[in-house]
Amino acid sequence: MTDLGKARRLSRVFDHRTKRTVIVPLDDVLLSGPEGGLRDTTKKVREVVAGGANAIIGFQGLFERNAEELLGIGGILNLTASTIRSRHTRKVLVSSVEEAVKLGMDCAAVHVNISSEYESEMLKNLGEVSRECERMGMPLMGIMYPRTERDGVDYNYWDLLESDPEKYTELVRHAARVGVDLGADMIKTHFTGRADLFHTVIESCSGVPIVVSGGPKVPLYEMLNKAYQAIKAGASGISFGRNIFHRDDSSKYIKLLDKIVHDGYDVEEALKLFSEFSLE
Repeated sequence: MTDLGKARRLSRVFDHRTKRTVIVPLDDVLLSGPEGGLRDTTKKVREVVAGGANAIIGFQGLFERNAEELLGIGGILNLTASTIRSRHTRKVLVSSVEEAVKLGMDCAAVHVNISSEYESEMLKNLGEVSRECERMGMPLMGIMYPRTERDGVDYNYWDLLESDPEKYTELVRHAARVGVDLGADMIKTHFTGRADLFHTVIESCSGVPIVVSGGPKVPLYEMLNKAYQAIKAGASGISFGRNIFHRDDSSKYIKLLDKIVHDGYDVEEALKLFSEFSLE
């Protein structure tokens, strides 16, 4: 019965036709504060829903305060948190699988930073939540990043991605596989820069769906190309936050991504289709 519960919930996160997903994480409002596109989260939620996203990632307050607007869209409750005002890399449990069930969520998420000095306690959290998800029939997303601490700030290995993408891909493969082995039903992780390299991440995860994070806001073409390359590599979708909610009228950009993720458009085809819009 727990397998049935997971299957039913995941069917509200992944598109029935393509088995892929466009997820918009709005949990940065806790991480970085209600700034930029997240100053008015209700307005942003409405744009995300209007754009046709498959699911939203957020914390308890986001779902409680926008319950009516979020009817009909998949909900992923982030159970772990930190803020940029302190140790951003140390994710601690702030909610529970039981709370996700009470809120009617379709998935719970746990964030683990592999190579952080706090890695062991985050792994412990992931393992405990995984067992509870299994008991409750709640799907689990493992947000699995290679990330550590350096000079008092979080270090994401972006320089390694530029200088040695194969070595960076090894880190991502390991991070993603940790999530798989601790019971995650889907993995969110970083793209490795090239479709051929990211395909090795997909291969290493034994069929568990992988969605690609968006990272810092980048020019439009670069954002769309990341989505295209990820899908080409075999990813099951994207989870773009800052590249969506920090753009005016986010619904337009979600519709663009939808064409790439669900309809197989390349970047030029998608842009041509939306040429009448003013895009940034």
